[in-house]
Amino acid sequence: MSLLSQIRAGLQSLVSGQRVEREIDDELRSFMDESAAHKRSLGSTEAEAARAARIEMGSTNAVAHRIRSAGWETTLENLIRDLRHSIRALLRTPGFTLVALLSLALGIGANTAIFTLIRQILLSDLPVREPGQLVSFGPATGAGVLGGVDLGLFDQYTYDFAHHLELNPGPFSGVAAYSSISPMVSVRVPNASGAIQVSGSLVSGNYFSVIGAAPMLGRVIVPADAQAEGANAVVVVSYHFWQQSLSSDPGVIGQTIRINATPFTVVGVMDQAFHGMRRDLSPPDLWSPLTMIEAFTLEPGMLAPRSLYFLHMFARLAPGASLASNQQWLDRQMHDYVRAGEGNAISADRQHEIDRITGTLTPAAHGTSSLGNQYGPSLRILMIVVALVLLIACANLANFLLARTLSRERETATRLALGSTRARIVRLSLIESLTLALAGGAAGLAVAFAATRALITLVARDQTYTSLSAWPDSSVLLFTLGISLAAGVLVGLAPALRLAHTGAGPVLGAGARTQSSAGSYGRGLLPRALVAGQIVLSILLLVGAGLFLRTLVNLQNQDYGFEQTQLVLADFDPHLGGYTPERGPSLNQQLIERIQAAPGIRSAALANTPPISFGSWRSSISLSGYTPAPKEEMISVLNRVSGRYFDTTGIALVAGRAIAPSDNATAQKVCVINQTIARKFYPNGDAIGHSVKIGIDTVEGPWQIVGIARDTKSGNPREPSDRMVYIPIDQIRGKQGEGIEDGMASTILVRVQGNPQEAVATLRRAVAAVDPNLPLLKVRTIQQHLGDFVSHESLISRLTAIFALLALLLASIGLYGVMSYNVTRRKGDIGIRIALGASPRAVQRMVLRESIVLLAIGILLGVPLALAGGRYVRAQLFGLSPYDPAIFAAAIASITLVTVFASWLPARRASRINPMAALRCD
Repeated sequence: MSLLSQIRAGLQSLVSGQRVEREIDDELRSFMDESAAHKRSLGSTEAEAARAARIEMGSTNAVAHRIRSAGWETTLENLIRDLRHSIRALLRTPGFTLVALLSLALGIGANTAIFTLIRQILLSDLPVREPGQLVSFGPATGAGVLGGVDLGLFDQYTYDFAHHLELNPGPFSGVAAYSSISPMVSVRVPNASGAIQVSGSLVSGNYFSVIGAAPMLGRVIVPADAQAEGANAVVVVSYHFWQQSLSSDPGVIGQTIRINATPFTVVGVMDQAFHGMRRDLSPPDLWSPLTMIEAFTLEPGMLAPRSLYFLHMFARLAPGASLASNQQWLDRQMHDYVRAGEGNAISADRQHEIDRITGTLTPAAHGTSSLGNQYGPSLRILMIVVALVLLIACANLANFLLARTLSRERETATRLALGSTRARIVRLSLIESLTLALAGGAAGLAVAFAATRALITLVARDQTYTSLSAWPDSSVLLFTLGISLAAGVLVGLAPALRLAHTGAGPVLGAGARTQSSAGSYGRGLLPRALVAGQIVLSILLLVGAGLFLRTLVNLQNQDYGFEQTQLVLADFDPHLGGYTPERGPSLNQQLIERIQAAPGIRSAALANTPPISFGSWRSSISLSGYTPAPKEEMISVLNRVSGRYFDTTGIALVAGRAIAPSDNATAQKVCVINQTIARKFYPNGDAIGHSVKIGIDTVEGPWQIVGIARDTKSGNPREPSDRMVYIPIDQIRGKQGEGIEDGMASTILVRVQGNPQEAVATLRRAVAAVDPNLPLLKVRTIQQHLGDFVSHESLISRLTAIFALLALLLASIGLYGVMSYNVTRRKGDIGIRIALGASPRAVQRMVLRESIVLLAIGILLGVPLALAGGRYVRAQLFGLSPYDPAIFAAAIASITLVTVFASWLPARRASRINPMAALRCD
């Protein structure tokens, strides 16, 4: 019979089973009739012929069964039959089934939720043509550098260098560039009541062709759009912007929107999945040619040759190209570019430095991700954590199923005695556990969706839109299916091994019940091993949770150098309100006077950035009276501030005076330095009166040092205080076209009386009274601002604590279940002990002793593993050792209390067993 015929026959048997059985019976009856007729023709009587035919045929039912078993459909029928049996068995114990499903749903759902984020942030390819051919020039994590970069590893590039490689891509199929920052812009769309704030990305003319992305509507930006600076005001919008701000209008192509008051023509709409080369939490909504950067940033001169290093670059490899040879070509281009800027006289040492310059080609199939850098290590740790939780849940269920298997030994032995095979019984057990796991996985998808949404909310914080999604894709579904099947095998392995060694004789023989009730250590070895494993994993999770919680507390409670109570911050952009640098001093004065006079305001000041900020203004500095060593690092953070800044922020002055309102454009240029600069460069305490020069022409100085401020955290709260120079904002007299050091503030700082949240509305009213067209982009308290700096520490500490508590709960349930089952199984043995004079306390000690032994084994194994795991998370900690004894002691104490409590209840029940009732039942 051909394969197609076999498949057709099998399907007919499945669909019309009764008809097929009737046909087989008819064929067998016809065969017997023909056989009997043949024997009659040979001289046998009718009775003899019929009897001989039956003997020759054998059992008709057995023959029919062999015929039906010959087809592939029989295996499927048996599986369906076993599945129905398993479902009925689970429905007969709804309490156990509900607990099992809940445990698996939590374990599988947690794993799926973390994997969903890992998939989106770290693993998924860009939705473009052949993403595996994309490479990035460096890690592409920086956000731009003013005036130059240190020689060595390049991450950002100038416009003239990027444009040169765009026109001359060498061995690459194409080289493109995009801005390392996504500037926030004010956008007015047709028929809208007001402007909205969105982020934009500036890209080279060949950006979309090199990345390999096609539009959903219209066209993308092409090289002709980026030929002349400021000449082609075209824009491609994201699907999100098209849907939310343009009402999904299919006729949007050719319409005009205003970006920072400049009219732009919409030429295309991208697909929903496309967010650009960078994978940020809040992706850009607009893409425009780099030549239109002034309209986006309102800053001229950013495309000047050898000026700002603010572009990231990437390329598409040519088919069959070698990454090593492409790297050599790129390094040569960078060396030639730097040499051309150095002039003809280059020393041998300088030449050697230039030869070390590189921009490492990095595979970019997944794009470049700031999210990956920030949350990648935390998500990997959380993946390990949730995997441990799932293992604990599986160990729990394995113990429960093993107890059910042992309680059904007589049923299993009866099946074996009646002719069932061990393979069939083991298969039935595995199908039951797989059914349970797959149902738990289905429920886990719902848990994962809710958990992923909660995680995205924690990660996104106050973002109104993010590229992260809680909806699972096909890879997530396959992952869930895979871990569900793995969990089913792990859960069913222990019962299956037990069933494989079950015999009919010992179980059904005389005295079997007494032997079973007496039990032996060997029979309970596997359940005990599973409980000890749960204790080990719980210690790992408890120690990890303690380390991360202490890290978060240390980061939050450290001394930041400024007063954190009743301080409110507000970001604003005078450029969006139409202000030029020449009008900056007048605007600054009006804002301070109006805000200072508002009710509930104790003090107000302006600055370029808050006391601690993600983005800082940095430059090399030189100080009078100090001669730097060759190649000595002289970079410092700069902040331009108004009078009363130090009073408002609560930054103490340790010497000299603060910047005052009288430090205006007509006064002598002054500055305040922090203690780090004073200790490093003026160890004799004579910094006051010296001067500072800044390595940026428009604000070079010199600036006389009039005060020394206390050190503050200026960026990463994990790192020591940076060097800091404060200069008066009113002494920077920038002009339109000079550059970005223009004397314009971007942050309002307010020290309030009473509740800071109540002062937000007061602050908005005060700013609106100065100019209603001046937008406040973001208003928050200093605590909310600091929360952004410890967001991933907060995420990992909260989640590890939740999962550790869940693991502790599961471990306690598992221990309680094992001890309760042991008490039930040994009821006769305990009854005999009590009848012979054992006291209730002695019985309790006997039961508790067993759990204490398991606890000791778990601690002896778990503590060394936790010590070894501490090395893995060392980089994530702050202010403590991964071997902190207090945390280990707290973890051991917690698991000990839970173990004793979970064991005390069965021990108490054991001490109250009635020996007469126990022996009568036995």
